[in-house]
Amino acid sequence: MLSTSKPPLTATAPVPAQPTYILRGHAAQIHSVHFYSSNTRLATADASGWVILWSLHTRRATAVWKAHEGSVLKVDGWDGKIITHGRDNKLFVWRVEEEGMDVLLPVEDEVRWRRSPWLVASLDVNALNFCGFGGCAGATAAAATGEGGYLVAVPAPLRAEDVGRFPCLGVGCVDVMRLPDGARVYAGVRHEGVKTGMAMSLSMFYSGEHLVLVAGYESGHAVVYKWDTKDTWKVVYTHKPHSQPILSLSVSPTPDTNPYFITSSADSVIAKHPLPILTTTPAPNTPDTPPPNEPIKVTDTRHYGQQSITIRSDGRIFSTAGWDSRIRVYSVKTMKELAVLKWHREGCYAVAFGEILDGGSGQEGGDGDGREVLSVEKRREKKVKETHWVAGGAKDGKVSLWEIY
Repeated sequence: MLSTSKPPLTATAPVPAQPTYILRGHAAQIHSVHFYSSNTRLATADASGWVILWSLHTRRATAVWKAHEGSVLKVDGWDGKIITHGRDNKLFVWRVEEEGMDVLLPVEDEVRWRRSPWLVASLDVNALNFCGFGGCAGATAAAATGEGGYLVAVPAPLRAEDVGRFPCLGVGCVDVMRLPDGARVYAGVRHEGVKTGMAMSLSMFYSGEHLVLVAGYESGHAVVYKWDTKDTWKVVYTHKPHSQPILSLSVSPTPDTNPYFITSSADSVIAKHPLPILTTTPAPNTPDTPPPNEPIKVTDTRHYGQQSITIRSDGRIFSTAGWDSRIRVYSVKTMKELAVLKWHREGCYAVAFGEILDGGSGQEGGDGDGREVLSVEKRREKKVKETHWVAGGAKDGKVSLWEIY
């Protein structure tokens, strides 16, 4: 007689990863998340215009305010300040003094008035196409623009004569503005030879003395522009790896030494592209070296709608937030999937990594050896700073915090 009993298991199945904490503060879907202040703070922004600043030490809100009348497209940091870009065609720079700020969460009450932080600067920008700004700052910014400040790349507004007749004409152009004075530094940056459609995702950085703009478009094209010494924007890379609009892109944290960027789309493809910004002579084509206008690697993940993509500060891994409610982690080198973080039940729209900080910066020791004895509070703060965080925001208004790799 055959036995129907199951053989004993020789090894237990791996336990799925679980989030370290769930931040429940928003009543609307999360559109942007951003770590700052050495990983001690997390900024989250939603589709109703609310921004919440969280302490990762206490896991509680330290500031809550309604930054925009429309959805927030992006929240970021600059020089100790918070930048928000909304669907109300406004870009704001806030100086937040947490002491005295309201902490009543939107999920508890969306109607009651909250005190807003100090508004440092404001720009009228275009938000027609759900494209958040790309920005950069640095010493070279002052040399290039004649003044210091922070540069932001935003989709150019439609011309008045085009409105109504050609709803999509002209929105492939990008303007570069300067904060805090709001001056338009460069206008109408676009690819003249390709029908790109609307700009969907933007990033900007300096490579030496070169200002570089990376743009992902509605057509699925990824384009790299370099500001030329002849006062023109030169296209240095163009490729269309996607059959659907590009939803997000992320540039290498060290583009001078490891030049690449990665794009995700409404389709299932993730593409890793070169950044040919410093090459003066074209490299010969070899089996290991793609042609100048070809991606480094294209991977079909079979997961459609990867809304957000970001590379960790050490350049080893990147992560995506997908419409299928999953946060996925990939190797930058191989583009292979390393982990799937499952907790949310609705689509994930935003993902961010905490910065990888040097674990040797803090010290613990005893008496007489010259080393600092850290208090319990300081040890907890040190642990928060050195944790390898990833945060994901979803349609359900919740933000999941994970510790990985």
